[in-house]
Amino acid sequence: MHNYLSSIVGQKRVVDILNKFVISEQIPHALLFSGTKNVGQHFTAKQFIKELLANKIPDKSFVGHVDKLEEPVVKYIIPLPRGKSENADDTSLSKLTKNELDSLKEEIDKKVQNPFYDIFIEGANNIKISSIRDIKKNLSINYDDLPYRLILIEEAHLMSVESQNALLKSLEEPPEGVIFILISDNHEMLLTTIKSRCWEVPFSPLQNKDIENILKNNFSVEQNIVNKIVPFAEGSIHKVSDLLNHDFENILDITVNILRYSLARKYNTAIQLFNSAIIGKPKIIIPVFLQLFINWLNDVQKVKVGLSNLHFAGYEDTIEKFNLKFSNVELDRIIFELTNLRKSIDYNINLNLLMLNIIFSLSALSKR
Repeated sequence: MHNYLSSIVGQKRVVDILNKFVISEQIPHALLFSGTKNVGQHFTAKQFIKELLANKIPDKSFVGHVDKLEEPVVKYIIPLPRGKSENADDTSLSKLTKNELDSLKEEIDKKVQNPFYDIFIEGANNIKISSIRDIKKNLSINYDDLPYRLILIEEAHLMSVESQNALLKSLEEPPEGVIFILISDNHEMLLTTIKSRCWEVPFSPLQNKDIENILKNNFSVEQNIVNKIVPFAEGSIHKVSDLLNHDFENILDITVNILRYSLARKYNTAIQLFNSAIIGKPKIIIPVFLQLFINWLNDVQKVKVGLSNLHFAGYEDTIEKFNLKFSNVELDRIIFELTNLRKSIDYNINLNLLMLNIIFSLSALSKR
């Protein structure tokens, strides 16, 4: 064996499973990488195909193609926006605007440079059936010089039922050497017929030390920021990358100030501050704030029982003052309300209404 799988961080069980496939040369034609979002699934998929190819192509000429997600070695499928006037006969990219195509290229380039980067493309809410047809075209071409090829489908649960049904035949009868890897943190949304044709490989949340190493090696984050941000990770690079993208230290201060204004029932000030913080990408940033409010309230509970492993390290005095002033608050009830508001984002709730509901839920803390 080569050393590609050994570079996978924090997923020993996954590495053991994949090593057994390599050693036995009994490679499933379809794998489902499940588990918490962005804990190494994408990187692992690329390292696995490298390991397989290394046993067949000694000169390692394939490495650059895999790293760059280049066809025909890798066919990379991700959610895409729907083009203007797009119909069933159009290709996946033909009706996208120049700006959308430029954004797509830029995001994939970032993913190539950093396998832990979270791709974001405005309006990319599903994997189109035209992308599945692209897979079929790719499979129809014979590549005798390639012992293995990878079809990598990111966020596979965002395939429509129609797209999943279109994929089924390819999963059932793939050409020799073609390996499908579906990545999903919500595989319950996949059809049973899709899941039954895949060998599921569950990924675990990452340990804090592994997240520290990934942040330093892949995101070039300074140690003092790493120390502050890791407690918010919840085992996933996805969580911390959201915070890094929105000026982590500033967003913590804004979170605490929105809490203060809400508790003081200074609604207009809280709304203005919230509005200024979410300009541009409210659907992305509001969930970040919601999670931070929940983290803060959990810290309040921890301080009450004498625990010290806080998310909001450095805000202990603020939390202590809150506990002194509002000692009988039903924190669990407010956390439950905020959690439900977070889920409502998926149902296209009016974001201004959502913001008001968040502020009113927080202000209720001072009434109990």
